[in-house]
Amino acid sequence: MIKRRRRLTDLEAQCYTYQILQALKYLHSNKIIHRDLKLGNLFLSDKMEMKLGDFGLAAKLEFDSEKRHTVCGTPNYIAPEILENKGGHSYAVDIWSLGVIIYTLTVGKPPFETPDVKSTYKKIKMCAYSFPEHIPLTDSVKDIVSKIFCLDPSKRLT
Repeated sequence: MIKRRRRLTDLEAQCYTYQILQALKYLHSNKIIHRDLKLGNLFLSDKMEMKLGDFGLAAKLEFDSEKRHTVCGTPNYIAPEILENKGGHSYAVDIWSLGVIIYTLTVGKPPFETPDVKSTYKKIKMCAYSFPEHIPLTDSVKDIVSKIFCLDPSKRLT
């Protein structure tokens, strides 16, 4: 849908974000981190319902405060704490990826995308993104994205 339409309306993005959040709420309540949340792993049913797939990088935690240390994910969507690989990572990596999805759905391209992976990772580690002025975005979209793109995972929205 994104390839065809480039970007979605705020209302469409809001509806899909809600469905993704419901999936994440279910996973996280069952101590599962998806770790590869991206547009390519979101599927639309014939009723335009969002389905989350590809659990190949998912991790099942034994307890909520457990951290994982495997560097994994897709370059444009990967959370900074995975790249830094210092104290491990947990559920907040899925929220970071959700922020990338919301930005991409409403702007039409990923926030940290560059021609090469090293530059993309550098932008992610610095949280270097901006909202294009030529695309009309609501304050609520900008607000939620900016609250998700917090380098400190403990301060990121849940």
